[in-house]
Order: sequence, then structure tokens, then C-alpha cells
Amino acid sequence: MYPFVAGVSSRTSAEETVGFYDSLGGPVLFLLNDGGSVTIFRGDAAGDFPVPNLAQAPAGPVSLGRILSGAPGYSVEGGEPGRTPEGEWVLEDERQTLFSDPSRRFLSRAEYRFRGRRVAVSYPGREAPGPPPVVKIEVSGSKIVLRRDVE
Repeated sequence: MYPFVAGVSSRTSAEETVGFYDSLGGPVLFLLNDGGSVTIFRGDAAGDFPVPNLAQAPAGPVSLGRILSGAPGYSVEGGEPGRTPEGEWVLEDERQTLFSDPSRRFLSRAEYRFRGRRVAVSYPGREAPGPPPVVKIEVSGSKIVLRRDVE
């Protein structure tokens, strides 16, 4: 596990660049979203993660900044609400499945589908609707854990 710092630069809600940096400020990973697809670039401090030559993924107008701040990555435009056996509320459409806490105050986890791949995002320990203290991202068995510093 490596400590990461993430930063978001955004022109619009669907056009943004998210950078991940190691604890010394070395660039590890950049995700460039042009409003239609996400391209992954390795930074100089990437080491073995992520693997080289990752393909561009058609993703549409997903907001990576919203995902990191604990909100749905796509605008919610439909879907039928349901409940899990644990009492979570679920809203699913063709691009995302959103899970909220039982009181429906905040997003507790989400699953996104990009080009046949499942990206799971969870917010463990989240107890309020503000930015989550921890964000866990899992893509194809690779995991990134981001912890928010208390200011």
C-alpha cells in the first residue's frame, strides 16, 4: 500500500483530469476524461502500478471528481429503486449501480461499467453526506485506497 494524493482539474463536470501522486509528490497516475472516454497515463513514479499500455475506455460523461467526493459518477436519469437484504437502497441503470445507506442520506458504494469492466467504489466508514474520509477503488483486481486528510 502506498499513500496517494489526488487532485482534480476540471473544465466541466464531464471533462476533467484526475492526478494521483505519491507521498513525495511524484506523479503516479493520470486519468484524463474528455467527456467521452477515459485515458490512463502513467507518471514517472508509477513503478509497477498501473501496468503499461492501458487502453482508452469509452466512458461517456462520467465525473471522476464527483466519484472521489462521494457522489454518483454519472447524472442519475432513471432506474428503479430497490433494497438489498442489508437494507441499503439501490438504484441501477445501464452505466452505474448506486447503493445508499439505509436512511438514504449518502452514497455508501457504487459500481460502474466501462467497456465490459466493472469498477467498484466504496466509502467505508462514511457516516455523513459530506466528502468521505476513505475512498476504495477496485478495477480488475487492482485496488487503490485514498484517505482524506483532516484539515
